[in-house]
Amino acid sequence: MPKVLQAATEWYVRLHDTDVTAQDRMEFERWLALSSHHRESWASIQQVSGPFDGLDPSIGHAVLLPRGRQLGRRQVLKSIGLVFVLGGSGALVYRERPWQAMLADYSTGKGERGTWTLPDDTVIVLNTGTAIDTVYDAGHRVVVLIKGEIMVETGHPSGVLVPFQVQTRHGMVTALGTRFSVRDHGTHISVNVFEHAIRVNPAHNTAHESFIEAGQSARFDDGIVNEVTPLLPGADLWVKGILSVNDMPLSTFLEELGRYHNGVLRCDSAIASMPVSGAFPLDDLNAILASLQDTYHLRMEFFTRYWVTLKPA
Repeated sequence: MPKVLQAATEWYVRLHDTDVTAQDRMEFERWLALSSHHRESWASIQQVSGPFDGLDPSIGHAVLLPRGRQLGRRQVLKSIGLVFVLGGSGALVYRERPWQAMLADYSTGKGERGTWTLPDDTVIVLNTGTAIDTVYDAGHRVVVLIKGEIMVETGHPSGVLVPFQVQTRHGMVTALGTRFSVRDHGTHISVNVFEHAIRVNPAHNTAHESFIEAGQSARFDDGIVNEVTPLLPGADLWVKGILSVNDMPLSTFLEELGRYHNGVLRCDSAIASMPVSGAFPLDDLNAILASLQDTYHLRMEFFTRYWVTLKPA
């Protein structure tokens, strides 16, 4: 984030603090008058903070501002970024801002996986290129999926009755004592349930509830849950660094593989629909390409070491 935008963010927090003074306001006016860049950045901050305009002041202050101020600059910037806000009903509402992945509570880079234990003993595994935030207080146990894919094994601390939830851009996933995964595809969300069940509420149709049971997969967008299908074998093997596929078109397989590796992986259109099956070690691209070459009688063309095209032999 540019320094001038950081400064504007900090001014926003300072001016909305209960201890703001007349001197603070005078200094802000001087800062604002110094540069057109200052005024543009301030306008951007006001636009981003718009969702708070109609909130109850106690919610706006108690949740957003003091929390950010007490936890330092990083949390201030996160709060202003608004991955989520508390709406008038107390519900979490998804907001996405360009810098949120950089400021996430937990994240992984391309090709990385990471495992963390949250305050309620919930275990979260982040797949490649994933970022999440967490909201834990008296009324919430929420993971906000900013991008990527997570595996969840929910904790069950004694005396805690608040449900565990995953907030996505397309709606809320509520755990019903379970192990499940959630992946953000951009245009939709996919879920896999390995134990017990989950409840899905699309963002623009919250009254519509769908229950996905163990052994099922589903896709949903912000309006509807659709395509509830049997869970594919090996759908959780990515946690162990293995990509398991069954009759997946080669072009789709290469797209999946591309999530974990830098560069371009392509195939000739003549073999794009060729079905691929097997279990492949995600951390060894050369071994995967060699296996494809030998098993399916393909040849590899390298434009550079980062640009590989598979063609018929």
